[in-house]
Amino acid sequence: MATVSNKFSNYFLRFRTMLFHELSHAYKPKLNQSKDELYELIREKSAKALQSELARKLRVAKDYYKLEMSPPRMDEMKRLQEDLALTKAFIKNNCYKNLTVRQAWLLFLIGTEVGLWFFLGETIGKMHLVGYKV
Repeated sequence: MATVSNKFSNYFLRFRTMLFHELSHAYKPKLNQSKDELYELIREKSAKALQSELARKLRVAKDYYKLEMSPPRMDEMKRLQEDLALTKAFIKNNCYKNLTVRQAWLLFLIGTEVGLWFFLGETIGKMHLVGYKV
């Protein structure tokens, strides 16, 4: 009895695989045609998306990102060193005593802005306002 059951299951499995094989070959041209239509639709939609206003804005944002997030170049580092040397000379020669109130206020505001951006970056980096998660 077990041999008849095994024979039947073997025939059934063989018939099933033959049937799937035949059906897949019968529908293959239709599947390839659908695939080609899908590729064409994707190409058409992507071409329209690349010409949209959002794509233009994303390209501009990408350019700003590349500009702002790139490490400083050598000429920028030289300028920074020159500015730091100028600041040291400014403090060393007591030139800050000759500042007007408007100039001093402007320097104070710029320093405050730099400090606040630093603390904001720290807060974002540690993922909450007070202390580090330990």
